[in-house]
Order: sequence, then structure tokens, then C-alpha cells
Amino acid sequence: MMGRNRKTQGSRATRWGPWALLPLLAACGAAAPPPETAPVFRATDAPIASSLRGSPTDLNGDWVVAAAYPGGPLAPNDRVTLQLDALGAGVARLSGAGGARLVPVTSAGRGRMVVAGEPWWLLWTDDDFRTAVIGAPDGAYGWIMDRPGQAGVDRARAAREMLDFNGYDTGALVTNR
Repeated sequence: MMGRNRKTQGSRATRWGPWALLPLLAACGAAAPPPETAPVFRATDAPIASSLRGSPTDLNGDWVVAAAYPGGPLAPNDRVTLQLDALGAGVARLSGAGGARLVPVTSAGRGRMVVAGEPWWLLWTDDDFRTAVIGAPDGAYGWIMDRPGQAGVDRARAAREMLDFNGYDTGALVTNR
């Protein structure tokens, strides 16, 4: 009887051996889940333009982020200090909950900069450069920033309108006010 079981078992192993590997082979060929996509806060088919107002040096000095989209490089209450030359190149000091860092700024055209490798487009600023709107053309981030102590209700409303005009979802903005 023992011999018969071994022969039967050997026979099953021969018959099922290659098929037993089928689930393993199928698992190897299974498609990986798609990578998680970052949120986009603007309709990418909407037109977008950078502001031609003023000179890059008009942005020099201290700024406080009043409202921002989640997951971007800056959050509400973060601080930005810009030191730009007439062409828009220089440095930015970014300060927030994660600490402070000094990053390079290069010009990418009028109203456009590359800061720490990311595009920053000046979408709008008031005539006196007290409030500014910065956005990414792909809609991955954006924020409204004011000069310290210079926040104004009318300018905040205008800044939101400019984000909306450029295709951004203003309902997704986060503020700490």
C-alpha cells in the first residue's frame, strides 16, 4: 500500500507540477498599481499668464503666505524673503514649520522664476506690491502672499479672483485666518 501511495503521489506531482507554478507566474506579470498622482488645483486647459507688472526687484523683501494650496512648497504663515536682481535672478529664503532654507532663483522670463527647481509664476500683484499671487502653470501649487502687516480684504479678494481667472479652484485654498 505504501508503494501505491508513493506512485500516486509521484504521478500527481508530475501532472500538477508545472500547473502549480501558474499562480506564481501570473503574479509576476500582474500590473503594478498606478502611481498616486499629485493633486492639481487648476484646470490645465484654462489659459494662464504671468504678470508683466513692475520689475523683479519690486518683489524683493519679506512676504507672509496668507493662503496656499495643500501639498505645495509653502503653507499659510510661511515666510518668503526674496533678493532678486533686475533680471529676476537671486536667492529666496523660505521659512516655515520645517525650518528655513536659502534656495537659488533663476529668471525664466518676465514674471516667471525657477525657485529651488520649481516654476513660480507671478500671476498678479497690486500696484504697490503689497499682495502677490504665485502659481505653478501645471496647477500643482499656488499661494497668496502679503507684505508683513500689509494684508487687506480688498486685495485678498482681488488675489482670489486672479487665481480663479487663471483656472485655479479657489475653494481648495487653505488659510490660517
